[in-house]
Amino acid sequence: MKRGYVLLLLAVSVVEFLPLFFAPANPDLKGDGLGHLFKVHKLMEDGWEPWIEEWYAGFPLLRFYPPGSYIIAAFFGKVFGSAVRGYAATLMLTAFLGALALHTYLKRLEKEPYVAPLVFLLFPWHLGVAYIEGNFPRANAIHLAPLFLLGVCLLREYRERYLLLSALSISLVVLTHHSIVIPLLILALALHWESLTELRVIGNAMRVIGAVIFLTAFWYIPFFYDREWTHFWNISTNKWLFHGYSVSPDRFITPPGIFMVALLTTAVAIGIRRQKLDTKKVTLVGTFAYLSLGQYSPTRWLYYLPIVSLIPPYRWLDVTSILVPLIVADSLEGMKPRPKAIAGLALVLIAAIPTAVLMPDIEPYPQNLVEIGRFLREQPGDDWRFTLYPLLGVAHYSYLPVLSSKGTMNGWYHEGNPAGDGEWRMWSLLETGKNATPYLRAYAVRFFISCTDTAPYGYTYRHTVGGCRVYDSNVSFVQPVSTLMAGHFYDLPLDYAYTEELPSNLSGVIAVIYSGNPDNHTAENLWEFVKSGGTLIWVPESTDTLFGVRAQVRPINASELSSEVYNVSRFASFRYGDFPWYGPVFTNVSPIVSMGKWTLIGAKQIGNGTLYVLGGNFLYHIAYTGSQYELEVLKSLIPQEEARIQIDQLVRGDGRYSFRITAKKPVLLRVSEAYFPHWKVKVNGREANVVRDDRTGLTLVSVGAGSSEISAAFIDPFIKLRYYSALAWAIIAAYTLLEFAPMRRLSGPEL
Repeated sequence: MKRGYVLLLLAVSVVEFLPLFFAPANPDLKGDGLGHLFKVHKLMEDGWEPWIEEWYAGFPLLRFYPPGSYIIAAFFGKVFGSAVRGYAATLMLTAFLGALALHTYLKRLEKEPYVAPLVFLLFPWHLGVAYIEGNFPRANAIHLAPLFLLGVCLLREYRERYLLLSALSISLVVLTHHSIVIPLLILALALHWESLTELRVIGNAMRVIGAVIFLTAFWYIPFFYDREWTHFWNISTNKWLFHGYSVSPDRFITPPGIFMVALLTTAVAIGIRRQKLDTKKVTLVGTFAYLSLGQYSPTRWLYYLPIVSLIPPYRWLDVTSILVPLIVADSLEGMKPRPKAIAGLALVLIAAIPTAVLMPDIEPYPQNLVEIGRFLREQPGDDWRFTLYPLLGVAHYSYLPVLSSKGTMNGWYHEGNPAGDGEWRMWSLLETGKNATPYLRAYAVRFFISCTDTAPYGYTYRHTVGGCRVYDSNVSFVQPVSTLMAGHFYDLPLDYAYTEELPSNLSGVIAVIYSGNPDNHTAENLWEFVKSGGTLIWVPESTDTLFGVRAQVRPINASELSSEVYNVSRFASFRYGDFPWYGPVFTNVSPIVSMGKWTLIGAKQIGNGTLYVLGGNFLYHIAYTGSQYELEVLKSLIPQEEARIQIDQLVRGDGRYSFRITAKKPVLLRVSEAYFPHWKVKVNGREANVVRDDRTGLTLVSVGAGSSEISAAFIDPFIKLRYYSALAWAIIAAYTLLEFAPMRRLSGPEL
């Protein structure tokens, strides 16, 4: 390869990302950029901690996003003195490596190897991903896509060093971004199917796959093992994400889209004229472009298929960044030097014209957010979090921990957030103007910073910072929870924990709301709970019997309701649209609210405790109608008994927390840390049984009366895999480098 050409590829790779390299140290990156930059900053400051405190209610850093881009960027960030320069240098490096790999790949296939790498570097799609969407690892994966094809091509080799190089190339891509692997695999199979079905190549492939597993196991084994905590395994079922990830046909008539289409059209026209067109590649471009339409596609059923459902639609377009240059290489194959120079220059210019548009100046981080970050930094303590509302611009907000050194609920990336479902309910309540305070306080949100007119219930306005109003409230990282809901979930504006299955240990719980019809084992546990003095509120959903109380589904007739305790005229209408309301009513129980000979709300003493029964699908009726009076009825049945506790010596850090608690009687604690199965909690030195609060995604732990020492640590069972994979990288990379050292070149042809 000529040195001048290599320098040209390097120059283009560097120039494309100079705006990022010379950006302010706290830049205003677009799209997702600041969320990714935070991860680079975190690696530079604290290393790769398995669990970090800055986002959400705790977050498993790089558990569900491949670490390759971030590790490289953190290294370059240390070298160049800032996270954003490391970010930029990584994009430059991967672009350069991808162009070199494409040149080598084309030479091995005896295709035109000089124009296509330049077109690849200038292709508008990857610049849009890097600058507009700000998806840092995905842009790097697009850059490195030629390495994957080169790795597949090398499977035909006989010599060991080429197979090791293949393993390194493929591993680098799959550690950069996992969602590009399936489209690239489809592309590689389509382009090299004939050679890949040879027995010798299949044997080589198995050996390379074995090496790839060793090189990538440190990330992929935890990724698949903990997959139940991810939210992206079936994109098509999430309407909001599916919409956001779909490519509107209008996008192809924007300036970058027009030039991409023009580039493809020109290359195809040259190929047709010269009878060098590979129709397979053109078909693949059309197929990937069609799959990118998502919700705009007339065949929506495609996105429910097992493989397609895993890939966000617009990411199918990523492989066109390499397919179009391959078509360019085909169209110029065998062309005489002068016509090839003219055609190549025309194709490069078509690709280069949008570059100026897609290379914006990077402004400093917004000044109003700098002011908010400064205000938060000055606030004492670390036993609280903050949130900015509304959720728009959350990638900007997620970078605030860098400026404030405080934890935020405005983390970025829904995929691996263990408390994500509860937090989305919180945001939904805020959006609809409902009471989200139980969530805010559960997540220990001390400062609610509103950039709209929204003011949360129970929070007090303090002052305005950065054009946004600051509200605060007394919150605690550790909170006693006296009420537990189990069975079917209903989101009501009360403070309670929810578990789908009733925990075996109900120590510290005063009241249980059981929604649904318990099985025999659950009923036995509830019997013991009530008999020992607890309050059980049973809200059946169908005909059943519990503790001698018979529930039978009937139409609820409001005109028959009567009570000496409650004003039944204030109950909401028992109608479901234009239809009558059906729900259980009871017999063999003392009535509180009667419906003729039936009981809608009743009570029964069992041992030292009380069973209350709520008919008419009462919880659903409250949620459906929004009846505040019925909510007060429910609250009146729950004992208003506050647990008196004292929390001292609270210490928090990445993957650890500890505190001392003094309680007069057993208590159920909700710790404002997202539940994850690798947390180990000890009470007075003995491992405790930890339960997940399925409402908030936080941690529940029971402690006894008196003084207790609580300590918790995130014990990652896969941490040693990092060392094994690092050793595999060191050995294989060193051996491969030695094999390709200059003194060994005589042993075989160059790549």
